[in-house]
Amino acid sequence: MADGKWIEGLAPEMEVPVAAREVLIARFQVVRHFLPLAVVKSYQDPEFVHQLRVSTRRAAAALRVFGDCLPRKHLKAAKDSLRMIRRAAADARDWDVFLLALPNAKSLTSALGKPALDFLSGYAMGEREAAQARLVEASNSASPRFSEESEHLPEFVHDFKGDNSPDSFGDLAASQLGALLSSLNSAARKSPTSPQELHQLRILGKRVRYSLEIFVDCFPDFFKESLYPAVEQVQEMLGEIQDAAVGLVRLRGLRDHIKKTIPAEWPRIRKGFEGLMQSMRAKIPAGRKAFQKWRKGWLELVEGLKVETALAVVTA
Repeated sequence: MADGKWIEGLAPEMEVPVAAREVLIARFQVVRHFLPLAVVKSYQDPEFVHQLRVSTRRAAAALRVFGDCLPRKHLKAAKDSLRMIRRAAADARDWDVFLLALPNAKSLTSALGKPALDFLSGYAMGEREAAQARLVEASNSASPRFSEESEHLPEFVHDFKGDNSPDSFGDLAASQLGALLSSLNSAARKSPTSPQELHQLRILGKRVRYSLEIFVDCFPDFFKESLYPAVEQVQEMLGEIQDAAVGLVRLRGLRDHIKKTIPAEWPRIRKGFEGLMQSMRAKIPAGRKAFQKWRKGWLELVEGLKVETALAVVTA
């Protein structure tokens, strides 16, 4: 099954409730597809957990977009179920990424680094097993309710309620995506540098990306061909910085725990362990430099393509 990134059949002139039903059906279908695969077959292919995590984010984005078209009770139930599944999948995915990266870490490939590789691989496998147990538990708790809610929620879609109700799907697209792009551009112009600031910009980028996937057929081709890849690029770039920052905190905590509980083990694994920490530390300034290059190109792209003009045309 495809990852469900793009949704066919949407058009700017559609009524909002009609578009909402199409989007929700498509987004929920992908979550229901990958949830059992991630629970039962994650060790056969870690991509199942990754796709589950992404599909829950896309479904949550759809609920944000069309929240004013849905009964509050059912909207909350669907959000709660998705959140539970997403958090468990994120935990498992983080350890998958950590495990997959270990054999490629230069500091762990030498004879001096191998003891740390063996230690960290065993430690991470234990954490991954625990994360899988939490994913199974989350599935058992949330899956029945989510299956029922996601099957019936599209049937509960009603006319848009709220201030400045959109006249069409295109009107909604211009309003929501316009606001998100404005926030992303504003954050980029401030030239953030700290991991925390960059992480917040990454979150904005995610919201732009997942909204673009819903609204892309309402806009000129360059939204899909130019803007979308640029947003994907910064997500990956900032994701590496965030992974490095979080990884450093995790390794520091583990290092301190080892020294306290099994101090005799530390000299054997110290070389590879500290080398891995150093490589993670180096990724942060390198990532900042890459982001500054992206930032300059992004602001030039947005201005050159006259994105604000294109957004206005949709509602004309």
